[in-house]
Amino acid sequence: GFKIDLHIKDLANALDTGHGVGSPLPLTAYVREMMETLHADGFGGDDHSALARYYAKVSGTKIGD
Repeated sequence: GFKIDLHIKDLANALDTGHGVGSPLPLTAYVREMMETLHADGFGGDDHSALARYYAKVSGTKIGD
């Protein structure tokens, strides 16, 4: 699994490149926000399966630890 913190770095590079050529990337920006939320919640070292935690948080549900 690719770590959340590495996803953030790569998504930032994609956004910088897209913006540099005038291409809007709203879904990329949204995914980066999701990853930033996970990082802020202490899951930056987890792999992308931590996205389940993001959806649990925004939906008000609980998943196993």
